[in-house]
Formats: sequence, structure tokens, C-alpha cells
Amino acid sequence: MLSLFPQILFLTPFSPFVIRLALACVLAAMAWKHFSAPENSIRAFGVLEIALSAALALGTWTQGVALLGAVRILLDIFMPRLRVLPQSTTLLSLVMFLSLVVTGAGVFAFDLPL
Repeated sequence: MLSLFPQILFLTPFSPFVIRLALACVLAAMAWKHFSAPENSIRAFGVLEIALSAALALGTWTQGVALLGAVRILLDIFMPRLRVLPQSTTLLSLVMFLSLVVTGAGVFAFDLPL
């Protein structure tokens, strides 16, 4: 099937970049809420989320970080006491993490495709 706007297909590598930045913001928001929790175990998730957010924003080890992020989101789905965002946002984040596993880091990343 032909593309509707073939003249903008040169922007294709920018889509994983935008997804990476959006997920970094989601993880940073989750970490912010987890740092205010009184339990140390919940704060540990905040540290993990900050590390994942920084790695995604910089584009380092993107596919591995995306897998860890997907596991982290699955924990939110199966353990509702960890969830700080609506379930719809959680499910959308899971889909975005899995798309990063398939597509890679995109532009402006330290990851280079082999």
C-alpha cells in the first residue's frame, strides 16, 4: 500500500526518539510519587525508575532498558499497590516499551544499530 504522505518518511527515525522521551517523563513522574512514600521498598522502585528514565532519555542500552521498563510496568499491572498512574496510562506505557524493543533507540541516542 502506498504511503499517504511519502514526503515525510524521512522523519521515521524520530518516532522512537519521541517515544523514548515520553517514557522517560512517565517513569520520572512515577519515581516522583514513589519517593514520597513512607516505605523503603517503594522508594527502591523510585530509584529504579529514575535510573531507567535517565537511560531512556540519553538513549543508552535502549532495548535492554525497554525490557526492564516493560517488566516494571507489568509489576504495576499485577501489583496494584505499586501503581501511581491510571491503568490506561500503564497499559499504553507497556505497549510503548515493547515498541522500543522492536524499533531500537532512534536518533540522538548513544545506541548504534549494528
